Amino acid sequence: MQQNNYSNQLRNPESQNQSPQFMLDYKKILFDLLRFWWLFAITIPLALGVVLAIHRYSPPIYRASMSLLMEERGTENSRESMMEGFGLTPGQRSLDNQIAVLTSRDIIRKAIDQLDFHISYFAAGRLKDTEVYTNPGFNVQMDSSAAQILNVPIYITILNEKQFELSIKSEGFNTIQYNSEATQNYGSIIDFEETFSFGELVETPWLRIIIINNGLKTSSDKAYYFEFNHPESLTAHFSSVLNAQKAGENSTIVNVSVTGNNHQKNITFLNKLSETFINANLEKKNQIATNTINFIEEQLLIISDSLSQKGTELSSYRTKNQIQSVSSEAEHLFTQIQELTTRISEKRLTFNYYDYLHQYFSSEDVLTKGLAPASYNIDNPIISNQINTILELNNERLTLSGQSNPYKNELDKQILVARNTLIEAITNQKDIIDKSITRLEEEKRSITSQLYQLPEKERRLLGIERQFDLNNEVYTFLLRKRSEAQIQKASNTSDHSVLERPRFTGTVYPKKASNYQKALFAGILLPLIFIVLRQLLNNRITSTDEIEKITSIPVIGHIMHSHKGVTNVVNSHPRSIITETFRRVRTRLEYLTANVETPIISVSSSMPGEGKTFCALNLAAVFAYSNKRTVIIGYDMRKPGLNKVLDLDNYDGLSQYYIGKVSLDDIIHQSEQENLFVIPSGAVPPNPSELISSAKTDELFEELSNRFDVIILDTPPMGVVADPVLLARKSDTLIFLARQNYTIREAFSETLKHLGVEGIKNVGILFNDIQVKKGKKGAKYGYGYGYGYGYGDGYGYGYGHGYYEEQ
Repeated sequence: MQQNNYSNQLRNPESQNQSPQFMLDYKKILFDLLRFWWLFAITIPLALGVVLAIHRYSPPIYRASMSLLMEERGTENSRESMMEGFGLTPGQRSLDNQIAVLTSRDIIRKAIDQLDFHISYFAAGRLKDTEVYTNPGFNVQMDSSAAQILNVPIYITILNEKQFELSIKSEGFNTIQYNSEATQNYGSIIDFEETFSFGELVETPWLRIIIINNGLKTSSDKAYYFEFNHPESLTAHFSSVLNAQKAGENSTIVNVSVTGNNHQKNITFLNKLSETFINANLEKKNQIATNTINFIEEQLLIISDSLSQKGTELSSYRTKNQIQSVSSEAEHLFTQIQELTTRISEKRLTFNYYDYLHQYFSSEDVLTKGLAPASYNIDNPIISNQINTILELNNERLTLSGQSNPYKNELDKQILVARNTLIEAITNQKDIIDKSITRLEEEKRSITSQLYQLPEKERRLLGIERQFDLNNEVYTFLLRKRSEAQIQKASNTSDHSVLERPRFTGTVYPKKASNYQKALFAGILLPLIFIVLRQLLNNRITSTDEIEKITSIPVIGHIMHSHKGVTNVVNSHPRSIITETFRRVRTRLEYLTANVETPIISVSSSMPGEGKTFCALNLAAVFAYSNKRTVIIGYDMRKPGLNKVLDLDNYDGLSQYYIGKVSLDDIIHQSEQENLFVIPSGAVPPNPSELISSAKTDELFEELSNRFDVIILDTPPMGVVADPVLLARKSDTLIFLARQNYTIREAFSETLKHLGVEGIKNVGILFNDIQVKKGKKGAKYGYGYGYGYGYGDGYGYGYGHGYYEEQ
């Protein structure tokens, strides 16, 4: 039953039309993983070694972090209870603006100017240098007014506890004077080396320092050097590594971090940065109170002079005229005059404040300076709102950097519009106050005229007293306001505070655990990629499984690679494993051609070099060994390989027979093996296809069928010429070869499709030149159909689990 199914598969035309849809062979990948285990043994240690070297010789980068609480609170007391108007402050800054202030170059520069970062100290190593902070073992004291060489390593070699050697080498350099930040470029070459004593002044045109030894001793293992840094370079560096982010969407906590090669230096920087930021915020709040106090001081100077003058005048008048009081009528009139005078004074004070605001906001540098005008109680909400708007816009503008910032330009326009509106409102308010003062003075003159009817001495005394009382009240009022402003300034606290002090929070680079995991992954992945790509990019047939994926035509045998050095292995080594594989193929062909008296068997392939002549010759030889008269015909007349392997190049053959120059008997040659005859190709003809398609081919096959039991045809490759198709139609069976690691899948598949189109059905596939991996005791490969047997003389042979051949 199985043999019938096999025969049906051989003759099924649909079996030749399957597409070569190649997919990954996971079983083969598994075998390759075991085969190329040594790749993993190389790549994994290599990847881990590379990571170890990176960790050993790359400068580490550390992170320091801290948390700030930005409450953005206003004054501690309300404006009404504290200063009744002396609380005009900008609105609360947004948290984003405060973060921008914290990370601005101005704040960073202020922090750096207060630190000792202008000189960096290093311990030089063979492959990497390490920055030393805070105690390098020696200290460099520089003259900030002298030129100092920038960004050039200055090496120091300790000779003994009192002396050291200073060496500098550079091709072109810059210098800086730190007190003025003036720089100068030099194109000359420095090759300086000299011995100095610790504490001695080192003075050159580009260096002026004193080096103090803080316990550094003579050492041949370590070398030290230091560099001078430009403040702006330091500012740019810390600006690039500083990061500030809100802890949450609605949180006022800001997490601040900085990265660098020295974690202690990172912590020091964050401490100073937070201190500078908090002090800047407090200074901004105190600036308003300071300006308010200055304004009050100016008014007190004016009032104090008038008060002193009126006090002296009142005392002199009473002594001279011996009068101490006035009548009730005069008291009433003078009370009215006093109230009018007080109101006029208040109006004039308010007028002076408006005049101060007009001058303050009319200045040309309103867009370039921080605004903090003196505060005074005013009853015009438009002016108050405009001042608050300008202050908020100004504070927001100061957080931005860069001249070409579009948003900054937009803020400038908004500030100018708000300023113009404010100045116009102040001008209008000054006009109203001026008219009000004029009206009050008119009313005062009217009441004053009534005083003229009173006695002269009494009237004059009352006038002096009222003027003195008025000045005294105004003076007392200003003193109280000054005290309140001073109290506010003294009680001011920053809106921001340190929630968590700076601390070391880990290593940013290298991430050792992560890098080792990545290295291990890469060590495994690279060989795996190689194995997968090797399979994907290999377009050649490597196993029987691949043939079965391309077509359902059965494989009738497997021929191992021959190491015998002869072409006719069957004749030379009749007991070899290769001979046994050909016997297996012969058995299948005898079954398939059992109903044919003299079977004609064609041997072909899809491309040259797949072993057609080798397989045809050995197949003919194995039939001859079974006592069957067998003839092999070299039908590859374009490239007669059979002639070469049997040394028949100079013999007549098919081409001479087809043109009638020789008879059939003239071209049939007896080989060295019994029952095996050969018909060579003869001379190369110009038209092999026309010769094969002639009627003489049928005559030849008919005559040979009468003389021989088996006819083997060694044909050209089917993927190249049409000759083998013509011969396959005249054959009883076509053996189609595929050579391991040589036959191209696409060519193999297309040729099989062409066979189906041509109607050639009696096809069997022979898998040739199977490579065998040898071990200590034998060789093994796994192709076949599940049976095995031992065959004497030192070798074993089995299908299913593999072939074994003793060496």
